[in-house]
Parts: sequence; C-alpha cells; structure tokens
Amino acid sequence: MRNIVILHENDEWLVPLRAEFAKREVTAMEWFLDTGTVAFDEAPADAVYYNRMSASSHTRGHRFAPELTRAVLTRLESFGRTVVNNSQVLAFEVCKLSQYAALQRAGLKVPRTHAVVGKQHLVAAAQAFNQWPLIIKPNRGGKGLGVQRFESVETLKNYLARTDLDEPLDGIWLLQEYIQPQQPFITRAEFIGRKFLYTVQVNTEDGFELCPADNCSIEDQFCPTGEQAHKFSITERFNNHDIIAKLEGFLEANQIDVAGIEFIENATGELFVYDVNTNTNYNQAAEQRAGVAATGMGALADYLIELARD
Repeated sequence: MRNIVILHENDEWLVPLRAEFAKREVTAMEWFLDTGTVAFDEAPADAVYYNRMSASSHTRGHRFAPELTRAVLTRLESFGRTVVNNSQVLAFEVCKLSQYAALQRAGLKVPRTHAVVGKQHLVAAAQAFNQWPLIIKPNRGGKGLGVQRFESVETLKNYLARTDLDEPLDGIWLLQEYIQPQQPFITRAEFIGRKFLYTVQVNTEDGFELCPADNCSIEDQFCPTGEQAHKFSITERFNNHDIIAKLEGFLEANQIDVAGIEFIENATGELFVYDVNTNTNYNQAAEQRAGVAATGMGALADYLIELARD
C-alpha cells in the first residue's frame, strides 16, 4: 500500500479525517502548505496525494497557499503521481467564473453573472445589469465571505462609500442575479470519487457565511458549531433528481474527485448551481441525526485507501 499524503493549510479540518483513518488502522501523512520551496526537478515519492487547499486560506493568514499548492501539484503531475483534485481542480476552487463556465457546459443552470474589476465601475455595472435585488460577491472567496445583497442602486452606493471595504483577493467582483428561494435554504450535494454521497440542506435565514465544517475558527460566525449545528440537515429529496447525474457528469468531465456543490431552488422549482467547493467538509452532527450509513469523512478515507492499494 502506498502512502497517502494530504496537502492542506488548516490543521483543524483534518481532525475528523485523522479519526477515520485511525479506525482503519491507517496513518496518512500531511503536507502543510503555506510557504516553502518546490524542488521541481526532483521526483516526489510514489504516493496518493490528496489536495484539499481552500480558496479561503487567506482568511487564516495563508495568503499564497493556493499558489504554492499549484506549484506542488504541477510537480506531482509532471512526474505522473496520483493526485486527488489536481491542479485544474485547484483552478476551479479559486475562480467562480471558471466554475460557472464548466457547469454550463455540463448542462447545468447558473445565476446570471457579470464580472467587474475596479470598485469605481460597480455602480455603472449594476445599473447596466439592471436586475434588483442583486448579489455582489468576490470571484475568489470561500465560506460565503463577502456575499452581499442589494435592493437598489442607492443601497449599493452607500455600501461602496464605506472606508473599510476590502477589494476581492483577485480583484474581481461578481454581480449576480438574486435567486428568490422557494424556502430559506440552499442545498449542498457531496461527492466522493466523483460519485454522489448525500445532500445537506442549509438554513440561510441568518446570512450567507455558512460552511459545513465541524471545526471552524472562532471568527467564523456562522459555522455550525454549538447553537449553529441545527442549520444543517441531511435530506433525501434530491437523491433521484436528474441534477445529481448532471453533477456527476460535470465532475467526470473536469476530473474533480471530491467536491461539495451548492445549488438553490427558485419559486418555480428551477435549480441554479452557484458554488463548487473542492475542499469539502462534512457536518458530523447532521450525519448523526440522519443516521447516514456512510459518513463523509469515512467515505473519503475509504476512497483514499482504495487508491493507495491499487
């Protein structure tokens, strides 16, 4: 059996995965990527490398972790090593526009979206977009950070007048149509080995900054620890829906091995996909309440072990 190496920048997110490996009497190696050197001309060990780099790494002080990971993955791939969520997948993780283009090619609906570089252009771009309310969010974000809803151009102008407003990390703002949900929920479908695992329903009444991880930093106000855990529930509603097959086709076409994909249902029942998370986490409390046969982290550990035994 080959070694399993996890590429990451957040130690807390690995706690439940380590526990699942321990149950299986397997120890995975870990490669923390924040700063460092890539010996591009030296052959890496023949192992299974699992990339779980996050678009939100900069919120934990790891500004260039995705860039370093891209260099590491490029080296691994150049030597033909087994990579779970390769460099192309990392490119999707840090660029929502790339996600939308690939989702549309797979026959999936995405919200109407315009891209803007330069805060000074946002008002004119929103007026040209001419669809209210609208959403403004960063092209590269993570955890729903920076997602704002505006009812009118006046509220947008007031927001942009703030002196503490941060530019998106890559400079790209996305103007996006607001999808009025049938219920105050979004749905996240989890996939491992490009195959559907389950869907989780997330209550959004308190805001957009929601991530399903059990271990989030204290600053992540809406992470489902403690009293927030009830916001996440496993649902079987979409298990036999044709969107699942389309999402599996999207993953296969783009070589995405592990992902959580979020979509929303409008008042007439149309489904719009708006985010692909390629370093997915799982809410154990929701799994326990639902009594799921295969937990997310357990299924992930099994998948990596299977690859390592090939």
